[in-house]
Parts: sequence; structure tokens; C-alpha cells
Amino acid sequence: MKIADNKYQVPADAIETLARCLLPVIRSYFESDEGKAAFEEWKLQQHTSTPSVPAQKKLAG
Repeated sequence: MKIADNKYQVPADAIETLARCLLPVIRSYFESDEGKAAFEEWKLQQHTSTPSVPAQKKLAG
């Protein structure tokens, strides 16, 4: 697995090990009723607060 921006020089195997530890907990949360409700709320916030012009274009222009 290649890491796009690894400016801290963390070994890829350390990142993969951390991901393997965190992924089951993250999945469990998002499969729970609480996680589903939080995700739906986040999606609603993203939909209502999304600017019409992407941030990168604003900075460049």
C-alpha cells in the first residue's frame, strides 16, 4: 500500500497495523443506531452548508 503524503515518515506497516485495529471499531460505530443517526446528520449538514464553488477554486481565483 502506497501512502500519498507521509511527511512524518511513518512506516507503511505501522499505518496498516493501526488501520487494522481501528477499522472494526469504526465499522461497529457506523453500523449502530447512534452511528447511523450521526452520519445522516452529517450528510444533512454537508448538503446544507456546501458552497457552490469548491474551496480550491476560491483560493486559486
